Amino acid sequence: MKRSALIPLALAALVGCDPLLGGRCAEGWVPSPGACDAGDDRPDAGDDRPDAETIDAPDVAATDGGPRDGSVLDGGPTDAARTDASPTDAAVTDGGCTPPQTRCAGACVDTASSRSHCGACGRACAAGQFCASGVCSARCSPPLLLCDGVCLDPLTDPLNCGGCGVVCSTGICNGGRCRDARAGHLVLIGHDYETTRPDQDRVVGNAVFLGAASAPRVAICTLGARPSSVSNVREAIRRVAGLRAWRERVLPAPDQLASAFSVDATDIVVIHHQPDATAAAVEALAVRIAGPAVGFVRAGGVVVVLDGEGTSPGTWPLAEATGLLTVTGHVAVTGEAAEVVGGADAVAIGLPVAYRAERGSVTFLGTDGTGVVIRAGMLPLVLHRVVFGL
Repeated sequence: MKRSALIPLALAALVGCDPLLGGRCAEGWVPSPGACDAGDDRPDAGDDRPDAETIDAPDVAATDGGPRDGSVLDGGPTDAARTDASPTDAAVTDGGCTPPQTRCAGACVDTASSRSHCGACGRACAAGQFCASGVCSARCSPPLLLCDGVCLDPLTDPLNCGGCGVVCSTGICNGGRCRDARAGHLVLIGHDYETTRPDQDRVVGNAVFLGAASAPRVAICTLGARPSSVSNVREAIRRVAGLRAWRERVLPAPDQLASAFSVDATDIVVIHHQPDATAAAVEALAVRIAGPAVGFVRAGGVVVVLDGEGTSPGTWPLAEATGLLTVTGHVAVTGEAAEVVGGADAVAIGLPVAYRAERGSVTFLGTDGTGVVIRAGMLPLVLHRVVFGL
C-alpha cells in the first residue's frame, strides 16, 4: 500500500470511524487506487461531539451538597462579625480589671467609692467630699460609716466590722459583729489541790490550756482558798505548760472576779475552792458572776471551778448558776480511784486510765450524765461542757 494511503487509515483509526463501508468509500472520502483518501470537505472529527459551551452540566448552586458560595451556606456566613462567639473587646473586660473595678489611669479602681474616679474615670470629688455609690458627697448616708475617706457598711464589712479598723479574722461580719468567736469551756473539777500528785495536777493544767490563745491570760480567784491549794495549782499549771508561755493575774476579792469575765482582758478564769465560806456567801457570789460568766464562755473564754471538802456546801454552785450544767451537791471520795471515762476529751490528755483521788476530792450529784471526763465509782469527778458561739 502506498504511503499516502496509510495516513488516512491511521487518521480514521484515531477518530474512531472506518473509511470503507461495504467496499466503497464513506462520505467525505475520495477513492484512490487501493485506498480512500480524505477529502477537503470532510467534516471535522470534533464536529461529531457537542460543543463544550453547550454541555448541560448541572448548576453548582443546585447540587445536593448545597451551594459552595460562603454567603448562602445553610450554616450561615463565615464572616467573623456574624459568628456565634461573643466579642472580646477590651471594654467588656474592663481593661483586665475584676468587676466591679474599672481601669482608670492605668490602675484598677472601684468607681463606686474612689474619690479620684467617683462614678467614672477622672471624675474627682472636691476637698472635704468622699465617694458613696459613685456620687460625691459631704457625708455618709446611714448605715454607712466613713472610714479613711470611703463610705463603708460597718454591719457587713469584715475589715471595718462595727467600726473603722475592726478586722474579722474569719472574714465574716454579721450585724456589726465578727463571727469569729471560738468555742468556750466550763470545767468543774472535784479536787481542791490542797494535797495533790502529778497525774492529778494534769487535770487542772489541761483545763487551763483548753483555750485557743498561744499565751493565755489566766485570772486566778484565790478568794477563801488555802495557801497550799493556790501554790499547788500554780505549780500544776507550770508543769503542764512546759515551754508554753502563760500570764497569771491573782483576784483576791469578789469585785475583781466579776470584772475578770471579759475576753478583752482574760482567756481563762480559775476559781479556787472556798472550804470555809458560808452557803449564803457562795450563793451571793454565784448570783453575781452567773451572767458575766455565761457571756465570757459563749465568747470563747474558759472557766475552771475547783471544788472539795470543807465546812462550806462547796463551790459547785458557781458553775451550776451559769445554767450550762446541772449539779445538786457533792460527796467526798478521798482515796478512791479516779477513772478516766472521757479519754478523747482534751482535759484527759496524758492521763493514765486511773489515778488516786487525793484528800479533799469530791464527786458530784444530780448531773445529767453528759460531759463526764473522770468519775469515781459511778459519780462524775470532772465535768466538761463545751459551748459554741454567741
